[in-house]
Amino acid sequence: MNSMFSSPESLNAITLAGKRFLIVTLGCFRNEYESDLIRSYLSSMNMVEADSLEKADVIIVNTCGFIREACEESIDTIFEIDRVKTELGRNSPVIVLGCMAQRYRHELFEVLEEVQAVMGIHWAGDILSAIEKVLSGRRFCGGFEPGAKTVNLRSIDSTNPYLIVRISDGCDRKCSFCTIPVIRGKHKSLKPEEIIEEIERFTMENEREVILVAQDLTSYGKDLDKGTDLVTLLKMITRIQGVRWIRLMYLQPEGITDELIDEVASNEKICKYFDIPFQHSSERILRLMGRPGSGYEFLRLIGKIREKIPEAAIRTTLMVGFPGENQSDFEILESFVMEARFDWLGVFKYSDEEGTTAFAMKYKIDEATIRERYDKILSLQEYIEQEKASALIGKELELIIEGESDIPGHNFRGRSYREAPEIDGTVYVDVSPGANFWPSAGDFVKSRIVGIEGIDPVAKI
Repeated sequence: MNSMFSSPESLNAITLAGKRFLIVTLGCFRNEYESDLIRSYLSSMNMVEADSLEKADVIIVNTCGFIREACEESIDTIFEIDRVKTELGRNSPVIVLGCMAQRYRHELFEVLEEVQAVMGIHWAGDILSAIEKVLSGRRFCGGFEPGAKTVNLRSIDSTNPYLIVRISDGCDRKCSFCTIPVIRGKHKSLKPEEIIEEIERFTMENEREVILVAQDLTSYGKDLDKGTDLVTLLKMITRIQGVRWIRLMYLQPEGITDELIDEVASNEKICKYFDIPFQHSSERILRLMGRPGSGYEFLRLIGKIREKIPEAAIRTTLMVGFPGENQSDFEILESFVMEARFDWLGVFKYSDEEGTTAFAMKYKIDEATIRERYDKILSLQEYIEQEKASALIGKELELIIEGESDIPGHNFRGRSYREAPEIDGTVYVDVSPGANFWPSAGDFVKSRIVGIEGIDPVAKI
């Protein structure tokens, strides 16, 4: 027999050739990256990506399992897929994989009849067998332990204006509320040459914004050879011709060194954008969370960034309702938000997660109080963002065009260095009458901010 047909993977590939798959991605940038890997791998096995549920032979749901709300969204999505399948008269099997599947593997497999296969984060060695089995009417559960097979190569839409690049996975931190170390394991950096090769491959034909992601970006390289760190990697990426912007996501505050701030300040390709998950500002609550720092130290860091980079956009993530958070702690957090004046801010309501230290803590906060505190922080931040948007009027900014506007009266929607895709705001873009240039998705253009739409700036080319 010809050796090309001797491996299980080759036999699976022959069986699955031409079968159509649909990927539904939930959660963060890291899951988008993971879905790219799945997409590329299945395509290399001659499977075809479907553009709708109606056309799919198999449906893959890439889940998030960080907090209860993310898990609930994943479950709701599975039920919604099942409902639409029933309406369409389709019987396409559903494979659930990713973080929620890694965390609740047995419960999902035993309880959800709507799911035909459950796979964890180590899906690479088993996904072809899983698809073959569910298409033949059988069920599958696996991919939870690291195996010999990994998938690194991926392909993306050539018109996509940004490229998500994962530079490390896992986390060594001991935050008492977080399930990520249990789900993803210890922090592990990718080698610089692997990262550079991937970026070069996807920026050869189009200039792109490169978004570097990790659970803990500032720990990059600590497990590699001496001298390999985030700043060194940034200098290497900067030399790649097709890289127009570099955006850094998930910078832990204690990992933001003077050297990193100086590199962002002096490097024209790095977006003047800092995504720093402070989580809280009450020192007492931070210690209960298992996190270092204090509100005073955080404000000093913010001040240092803005002193060296006055135009810097700073995003944070905060949590309200952590066990033991009293009114005084919350007022400290409110004062922190007012003084820090973040450009963007996300708020999590504390979620009691099994397997975390916080799960066993006393003095849990009731849901009504958590909701009230959540609403107060968001209301305060909305006012700050409104002021920030108004202050941009008259300024010139480079934008990346993302597509046509979904708001009548504006031609396009785009982003400046201030906005990360999906999680921050949008810049609405108008083209002056009689202009001899009409941009396309992925184009970088010069513009002037002329007004605001809600809390989003309006720019004119």
